[in-house]
Amino acid sequence: MRKETKKIAQAFLRGEKAHAARSSTNGDELFLHGHCIAWKGGNDDVQFSFRNWPTNTTRDRINGVLDVFGYGLFGVSQRQGEQWLVYKAEKVRILSTTGTAFCTGELDELEIEVAA
Repeated sequence: MRKETKKIAQAFLRGEKAHAARSSTNGDELFLHGHCIAWKGGNDDVQFSFRNWPTNTTRDRINGVLDVFGYGLFGVSQRQGEQWLVYKAEKVRILSTTGTAFCTGELDELEIEVAA
């Protein structure tokens, strides 16, 4: 995780304002180049979306948020130009995230089937 990603994700977790290398947070939303890519919902959930900006930096910021919020077993990655939610423990692609917003509460409820 990049230093600026860790800094901005931790400030977002704490609900504090911060700026770091093309990113900012007002404590409730996390922005990259002025586009909101993560925001806090109800029940302490965090929602995230690529907002049509599927870049390495967007993936890094979302992965940083997932890690800092305790969802480090999940991440986002790109395969053949498509964005995916990945369960890292088994290296399994779960769902395409292209054009979709996800909520950390949904991650808790996912039933992951891993081929033997």
